Amino acid sequence: MNEKTAFIFCMGRELLEGLVLDRNAHFMASHVTRCGLRVRTIQVLDDVASEVVSAFRQAIEAKPDYILVTGGMGPGLNDITRECAAEAAGLPLALDETAKTFLANSYRRLVAKGVVEDGDLDGDRMKMAHVPQGATCYENLSGTAPAVSFKVGPTTFFLLPGQPEELRRLFTQFVQPRLEEDGPGGFRESIHIDYQGGDESLISRMLGDLGRRHPQVHSRARLQGVDDAVTIRITLTVEGTDRPALEEQLTAASADLRARLGLEVGHGLDAGNGAHD
Repeated sequence: MNEKTAFIFCMGRELLEGLVLDRNAHFMASHVTRCGLRVRTIQVLDDVASEVVSAFRQAIEAKPDYILVTGGMGPGLNDITRECAAEAAGLPLALDETAKTFLANSYRRLVAKGVVEDGDLDGDRMKMAHVPQGATCYENLSGTAPAVSFKVGPTTFFLLPGQPEELRRLFTQFVQPRLEEDGPGGFRESIHIDYQGGDESLISRMLGDLGRRHPQVHSRARLQGVDDAVTIRITLTVEGTDRPALEEQLTAASADLRARLGLEVGHGLDAGNGAHD
C-alpha cells in the first residue's frame, strides 16, 4: 500500500501559553489517520512571521502529500497564515474574487443575525480575501474567513480557520473527501485492549512475541490513569486493501493476546473490553 503522509500546524501564541486548549490537532490527526494517511508531525507555531515561514519551508522540503494548517486566518494583526504560506511557497499574495464573494456572503449573514451592524468589506476584512495566487477557496458557512487550498510540487496545502466549529465543518466538507479520494486506497483497522496489572516491560515482551506470530499486525502500549487506577492500553492495528482479511487478522491477534493476558476471549472485534476504531 502506497503510504501518504501529512504535516499538521496549529497557529497561535494562545496555544503556546496554554490559554486555549488545542482540540483542532486531535480532530485533524484522528481523521487524517482514519483516511489511511500517516501524520508525520504536529507543531504549534507562534505568531512570528519569520518562524512560520521557516517551518512551512522545512515542511515543503520534506514533501509530504498534505500540509494542514489551522488558525491565523482572520482579519487581525497576528493572523499571518495566508501571507506566510504564500511566501514559503514562493507565490504572490493576491486578491481572489471568489474569496471576496464568499466573504461578502459571510458578512451579509452576520448582519442578518444581528452579530455585526456593518457588512462592508473594509480594509481589515479584505485581508481575508487575499490568498496565495492560484489557490482554491472554500466558503466558510460557520464564520467568515474562507478556507484555502493550493499545491506546491507534490504537496497540497489546506489553510483552515482555527475556531473549532468552523474547522470541523470545513474539514469534513472539503478536506476529508479529498483525503479519502487521494488516499492510499486501503483501510486501517484498530482495536484497543485495556489491561490492569503487570508492567510495561512484560507487555513489551508479549507484544514482541505477538508480532512474530502475527507479522501483519502492528502493536503499541501506553500507560493511562494515575496511582492505583493505572491501566495499560494496548492498541493493535492492521493496514491493507482487503477489509475482511484485515478484520480476520486483527481478530486472531486480539484473541491470541487476550488469552496470554488471562483475559476472557470474546468473539469478533468488539468483544470484551476491547474498543474498536
